[in-house]
Amino acid sequence: MESPFEYSRYVTDTNFIGRAKEVTTLCCLIKEKKNILFFGAPKIGKRSIINNTFSKLKRDYCNFVYIEYNLFNIRCVEAFFLKYANIIFTEFAKTQLEWCTYQEKFIPSAPYEVEMEHDGKIKFTYKSKDPLSSVQIDELLMLPERFANETEKHLVVYFRNFQDTQLYDDPQHFYKVTENIWSKQRKVNYIITGEHTNAMKEIFHVHKHYYGFAQEIEIGTINERIFAEYLIKNYLKAGKVIQQEMAIYMYKIVGCNPWYAQHLASLCYDATKGYINEKIIEDGLQRLININEFYFHFIICGLSKHQIRFLQAIMNGVSKFSSADILERYKLNSSANVNRIKEALVKKEIITFNGNKRGVFLDPLFELWLRKYFFIKNDFGKTMY
Repeated sequence: MESPFEYSRYVTDTNFIGRAKEVTTLCCLIKEKKNILFFGAPKIGKRSIINNTFSKLKRDYCNFVYIEYNLFNIRCVEAFFLKYANIIFTEFAKTQLEWCTYQEKFIPSAPYEVEMEHDGKIKFTYKSKDPLSSVQIDELLMLPERFANETEKHLVVYFRNFQDTQLYDDPQHFYKVTENIWSKQRKVNYIITGEHTNAMKEIFHVHKHYYGFAQEIEIGTINERIFAEYLIKNYLKAGKVIQQEMAIYMYKIVGCNPWYAQHLASLCYDATKGYINEKIIEDGLQRLININEFYFHFIICGLSKHQIRFLQAIMNGVSKFSSADILERYKLNSSANVNRIKEALVKKEIITFNGNKRGVFLDPLFELWLRKYFFIKNDFGKTMY
């Protein structure tokens, strides 16, 4: 029997647990045509929540058109809008004639040509070397609303990896223009998600773009008892046993991260024919760390000694880094240097700072790897840094 635990893609059905409140909230907001900002730590379950939300809306027979746009590797405004137009037109125009008709009606000034590929796929190609004008951008941003009016349907546009818009030449201008146009639309609502917690905070909290435009929902962890019960039931389906305290331990040891917990549970499933005890979990954890160790080593090799010492200080519970004894103990030099270190580590998406201004690791397994394998004591009783 294959492992009953799912970690290679977003989870559905019985594997989707502990998120009923989030799904209900999203369903209500979408039905009310509200815009949504949805973010949380990496691998916390954003896509699973979104996809299960849309599955529920379909079961409730809600009349809407769902458009998903992954901004990964989109590095400029022209690339953003070309892909944007192609995704929207693919949803509504089925023939080359319809593409040309809607193009003339909705985006007459756009520098696009309609082409049909050998496999019959129709798409726009960019026919100009000039950047898009403000008129062209406005037309393209209005596409969802115009198609919603044309078809009398409710459109939901779901953006993934929105943090990549920071790579554009003038991202601040992009945010102002999009917010201005999107906020005026009445038959379309937008769901904005991002994989980089700090980058999303910079866009929405630091610079306050889209302020008041979208309702913000931040995802927390799944309740440990709910997740433990899920582990117990899934092991029982395969004739294997884990006690509740061991299930809670399995979940908590990876920082209550559902993706890592599912992967660890699967590794433990493969390692025993019957009973999952602490040794099985520790062996599974070692395998999980081995799988990710190359990536963790790559991260740490890109850090300076000051940055590494700063991470060690966070792990030791330090919150006030500018005191003389802390600067001396961790060899951080000065308060100004501490600020530079913080900024660099936040930008690298290694740590974030919570409401109490305490540093928190974004990847709990990376933190565990540092504790267990990196910050080890030498023969003189001191850590290597």
